[in-house]
Order: sequence, then C-alpha cells, then structure tokens
Amino acid sequence: MRTYLLDADKNEFVVDLTKTIKHSSDLVEFEYNTLEDNEIVHSEKIFVKKLAGNYYISNDNVSWKKLARQHIPKRILNIDKVYNVYRGYKPSGLTSGSSGELLTQMPGKVVKINVEVGQEVQKGDCVLILEAMKMENEIKTAVDGVIKEIHVKEGDALESGVLMLEIE
Repeated sequence: MRTYLLDADKNEFVVDLTKTIKHSSDLVEFEYNTLEDNEIVHSEKIFVKKLAGNYYISNDNVSWKKLARQHIPKRILNIDKVYNVYRGYKPSGLTSGSSGELLTQMPGKVVKINVEVGQEVQKGDCVLILEAMKMENEIKTAVDGVIKEIHVKEGDALESGVLMLEIE
C-alpha cells in the first residue's frame, strides 16, 4: 500500500509496502520501496513473522526484532518534524501549491469534469471527480488560476501519476 508522509512545509515522502510472498501462515515477505517523482529510489525486502502472539521483523530473515503493538498512526514525529500520514491516497491540495499541474495520486476513473479551458478557479475548488477504490473523490486545486489545458475526459481510466489538467 502506498503511504504518503507530509510535513507542515508540504515536503513529501512516499513509500510502498507490498506483500510479495506468504512463506507460511506465520511468515510473510514484503517489498518496501521509497519513491521520488514516482520512481523507486530505495528498495528492500522485509520479513514479518508471528510467534506466540507477537510480531517480529527482519530484513535478512536471520536476525529479528520484536515489533511493539501499536495503533496505526495518523502522525509521525521524527526529530524536529511532524508528518501527517495518509495510507493509500494523498488528499488533493496538500502538496506544494507552487505547481499548476494536477496529477492522479492513485488509479481511478474520471466520473465528472467540473471545469473547462479558460475558466478561473480558486484554491480548493473541486475541478473533477475521480472514482477510486469504489469511492468518488473530489479533486481540488492547490492554487488559484485559470484552467490552461485538460488532458482527460469523462470515462477515462487513469493510472497513478497521470497529468489530468494544468492551471496557470
């Protein structure tokens, strides 16, 4: 599952954790990838096993560390930064507002386009609706501007990272 970590300065860190092999009912292998610009910059295998009701983690399947029981966090503290955690999606409008490009954050289908080329939009306006994971998601602008170009049409099935529209 793709996970997005965003700090108050809108710096973004993206990681993928994918189950690759179920060795047994108690041992599962995962692939952990760190991404930049939708490209993998670091990859490693992680093993998780369950023993006597506890979970253990290893990156070599030899030495193991016990995992502490915890609820899935919505925030992570790291030295001098606080990161908001979003699993499987990144809410539109939360990345840096300097870019007028609106990209898909997950695969989905364009249900409705609410704008047309030349139309003025304000930060936070819903410009289109994308159906993903059986839910309709309002895609909102992160910047004020004018719609320069629309690269998709209603009914299009999109992969993650596709340029949907440009705002200038």
